[in-house]
Amino acid sequence: MSGANLEADVVIVGAGPGGSSLAGFLAKQGQRVVVLEKDVFPRFHIGESLLPMTIPALLELGLDLAHEPYALGKPGALFYDEGSRESLRIDFGHALEGCFPYAYQVERQYFDHAVAKRAQALGAQIHFSTAVDTWEEHEDGVEVRGDFGTCRAKILVDATGQQAIIGRKNRSVQPLERFGLCASFSTFGRVESELAKSAVGNGDIVIFMCDMGWAWLIPLPGDRVSAGLVEKKPRAGTTAEEMLTQCIESSEYLTQFFAGSERIAPFRRISNYSYYNLAPSTARSVSVGDARAFLDPIFSSGVTIAVLSARMLAREIGAALHEGRGMKLDDYWKRCEIAYTTFDRLIERFYRPEWVRNVFFASGTEDRLVREFTSILAGDVWREDNDIQQKFLKTRPRTGWGSEAAARAE
Repeated sequence: MSGANLEADVVIVGAGPGGSSLAGFLAKQGQRVVVLEKDVFPRFHIGESLLPMTIPALLELGLDLAHEPYALGKPGALFYDEGSRESLRIDFGHALEGCFPYAYQVERQYFDHAVAKRAQALGAQIHFSTAVDTWEEHEDGVEVRGDFGTCRAKILVDATGQQAIIGRKNRSVQPLERFGLCASFSTFGRVESELAKSAVGNGDIVIFMCDMGWAWLIPLPGDRVSAGLVEKKPRAGTTAEEMLTQCIESSEYLTQFFAGSERIAPFRRISNYSYYNLAPSTARSVSVGDARAFLDPIFSSGVTIAVLSARMLAREIGAALHEGRGMKLDDYWKRCEIAYTTFDRLIERFYRPEWVRNVFFASGTEDRLVREFTSILAGDVWREDNDIQQKFLKTRPRTGWGSEAAARAE
């Protein structure tokens, strides 16, 4: 595609779930959409666990995961504390009224590709293996450049995930140090122990809390499990293999869980992944999904916030294009802030072991509290009848981006 001169209403950089779902919603409006993706799909990506409220939005795009070979039904989540041996299972069908009752575990390389192909089917142009080098904003639009040539559009969307090209160029990305700072992970096959079958055999994700931090156990089709360890304070000089292996071998629960299994993927590690973009938009450019913010993997909120905020953003962009003006996103960002703030406050509390034991696990004795926590964990965060969520929204974090956001609002 070298030397191309593309024209569009909206140019989106990045074809992950946020970018591709936004492309699909915009294409459904009849907008001319060009998506530029530097990678070739399918490609590996971590983050396999979806939340229930993502599913209606995907169905709106015409993507039904019910019979896809890369998707496994996810009815709930099991939280287990190795130290106290306390546990609480969250059943998404037991949330507040109106919450979607189930989700899916997905292999991201195939899921992401499916969302992108769906956007293409709706009319979006997606160019893979197409990197963006520079861009310029003008009063009436933007011009994006790369080895492919140029693309002129009225609006630019940064959907580049952790690359966050606009935020990092503008130096508006603020790291978050209140959450986990390092994740070591891999995938295991032939996970067929009795403990594994009882814990994840019906599709639940397991959040496993231990002295080293916390671990995720995500079942995938074919008796496979994605496993990762998140450390609050990673040890210098260690490797992903050392830390994840130590986590499993030092735990009676995990040793039994993985008995007879085999590792089928490389050990990988990512670190310093939590941040918030403090300047996410102008009249002609906007960041969506992980390019806007990434909090922490513990509640799998990333894809859900990306897809649901993309659906809202499509309406804002559509209105701006229809009226021939730049974007006015103050109300949109206030809506997004509800989701980010809710999960921020819950994540922060989950890094306090006493809160998990004295509040979260204790909530299992009261039906209303379980329903409220379940609704949050399902991604159903744009409602006003959840008392726990309303309390979260009224508190400030001890440090970090929430304080900055609150200061801007005052």
